[in-house]
Amino acid sequence: MNLQDFIGLWTHHGYPPDQVNLAELDAAEAQLQTRLPTDYRNAVLEFGLPRPTIALLDTIVDHELGLADVSDFHAPKEIITETEGWREAGMPRNLVAFGSDCCGNQFCFAVSDVRQPEQAVIFWDHDFNSVETVAPSFTDWIGTYCTLPR
Repeated sequence: MNLQDFIGLWTHHGYPPDQVNLAELDAAEAQLQTRLPTDYRNAVLEFGLPRPTIALLDTIVDHELGLADVSDFHAPKEIITETEGWREAGMPRNLVAFGSDCCGNQFCFAVSDVRQPEQAVIFWDHDFNSVETVAPSFTDWIGTYCTLPR
């Protein structure tokens, strides 16, 4: 399962994913002095940034799945502003936010200057200032949402 499957399951066909510009993605990495995982980069460059509908949250709640929903995938410029803003509010400085849940908690990667094809997805809860690894890679993380009951 991949980002294209997620898009087919959890977005409205009338609202296509936002395309990602490679130069803007590279600029975000340079400003944050990191390298985003290859599996994430390849997925968003190929398929864009989805706009999940409320159906995903409803499924998680209705089935009592204990997962955080995905409400937003940050565009490259938002990766910078969200990361810098949440760092000022207490998010660990080694995290780079790439998405959020409906409560504003952040899905992140750890800062790295090593070109790794995969990095764990980390969930930062701003209310409790807690950090939890939720998947070993972006591909595994997005795949979790693709296997949820409909």
